[in-house]
Amino acid sequence: MTFVLSSRPQSTALRRPQPAARTLLTLALAGVSACVAAVSAAAQPVTVQREGAQFRAEPGGTILGKLAAGAPVTVQDRRGADAQVLLDGWIFEGSLQADTREGHDLSVTPAQENLRAAPNGRVLARLVHGALLDSVERRGRWVHVRRSGWIAAAAFATNATASGGAAAAPLDTSQAEEVDPTRAVLRRRVQLFLAPDTPSTGFLDAGVPVRITARAGEWVRIEASGWVRESEVRPPGGQAVSGVTAAELRAHPDEWQGKILRWNIQFIALQTADELRAPDFAVGQHYILARGPAPEYAFVYVTVPDDKLAAVAQLRPLDTLTIVARVRSGRSAYLANPILDLVDVVP
Repeated sequence: MTFVLSSRPQSTALRRPQPAARTLLTLALAGVSACVAAVSAAAQPVTVQREGAQFRAEPGGTILGKLAAGAPVTVQDRRGADAQVLLDGWIFEGSLQADTREGHDLSVTPAQENLRAAPNGRVLARLVHGALLDSVERRGRWVHVRRSGWIAAAAFATNATASGGAAAAPLDTSQAEEVDPTRAVLRRRVQLFLAPDTPSTGFLDAGVPVRITARAGEWVRIEASGWVRESEVRPPGGQAVSGVTAAELRAHPDEWQGKILRWNIQFIALQTADELRAPDFAVGQHYILARGPAPEYAFVYVTVPDDKLAAVAQLRPLDTLTIVARVRSGRSAYLANPILDLVDVVP
């Protein structure tokens, strides 16, 4: 038997696609490229330019809230003139409740609530009651949430400019801003009180920034800045100040020294200072050991002048009384309790 080896090249049909095969391969590659381009275009960070742009569950559907100009979102899909975007931010936990509708796990409880770039950060959106959200993480009393929704594509512009300019960096909300415990924003319109459990003196509107200066139980003392006409104010004229806590005196003793306060206190005992009370008291000086001011009930000392001694001696332990007194020291030398000099007992 004879074997013949041939050096003739194999048929070109095995090495080179025929015209029909080349056409199919080209179409397949074009389809892959189009899909990649579509995915790249969809996952696109953009910035909302229209203040109050409506954020909806579906195109033309339920309104979840309104977006602030400058809010960063990520485009996920497009449908005609609408774009599906991912909104990401932080919200106060007291404004949320557990909710399992439509695959989400939280919903907004107030009529409106701010979604922020970070705890106490700038406002990205104002969400409405019932808006469903997805929780991401918690930090203190703040919750990091996300939600996909739809907005009009005309409400934003891409970060890359039409002229090919550099793309603006999207806002990074992965690291929340450090929370200052003395800074806050009112979540809703609230009543204002000179002291806890006293008649209201007015209102502050939602969104007003305030500074927390003291805490007593469930109450906080706040300061809010604003403007009024000069003709509408007058110097205090030595009038007693209400609503100041013992915690404020301890925290800022120099600021309050010499100020006249109006306090509600609980009488414990009338005592006489000995050498151990120096340098806070003179030896033989009479003073009230009390708790106050209500509702704080920390230990405080109130010196008693001779002309008030007879009236104070009639008090019984645990009697409550209202006094007008001048701050001698916000922090006593040894126990760091406030010391006041009695001016008068209010009938």
